[in-house]
Amino acid sequence: MLTGEKMVNNLVDELNEIGMPSMAATLDKVYRSERFLTLDHLTLMSELIGSEYEDKISKRVNNRLRHAKLIGCPQTLEECQNARTREYLPTGITDVLSSMAFIRDGLNVCILGPSDSGKTHLAKALGIAACNNYKVEYHHCESYLEGMVSLKETDYKKYGRKMTLLSKLDLLILDDFLLHTITNEREIKVLFAVLEKDAKCQKAPLSVHNVNQKVGHL
Repeated sequence: MLTGEKMVNNLVDELNEIGMPSMAATLDKVYRSERFLTLDHLTLMSELIGSEYEDKISKRVNNRLRHAKLIGCPQTLEECQNARTREYLPTGITDVLSSMAFIRDGLNVCILGPSDSGKTHLAKALGIAACNNYKVEYHHCESYLEGMVSLKETDYKKYGRKMTLLSKLDLLILDDFLLHTITNEREIKVLFAVLEKDAKCQKAPLSVHNVNQKVGHL
């Protein structure tokens, strides 16, 4: 008959084998702690499941950040506050955007302002926060369009797959949107295809403009 320690060791091995290392480590730690015999069943289950849940959620969010090309970015919504050199208008707009209601409602968001006014910082901060619950991609608009045009010409199947994946996004962030007038007809067609894909799927594109840009000059 297995002793308590051997049974726990077996459970730890089994949990590791089925891919639950956080639960295994927590079980081993709790079993060897002084409070093990005083824990009620529900508390023990909560600690075991909670550790594995937090680990899985953390990995999911990191995968989303990596896919969004925002992994390692330091921007946070808490830093997007009005200051002597920076002001977000209308008042309270950062709190409104941080609710992510615009994603759920499929609304377009344009962030306007002069250079170095914090537009990209806010866009990235929103993207990072959105990765907790949504699928996001962040791109610099010009390089994104150039890359998509090149892919369309060299590997149309891969281009098609990227467009299909685009329809599964919840938020697409295009930084420096139309910073320069687009004269390349191929880029215009790709941009229209991207925007049309978002519109059909009721996704939420977020674009960043400088105030001296002319918007809508396709």
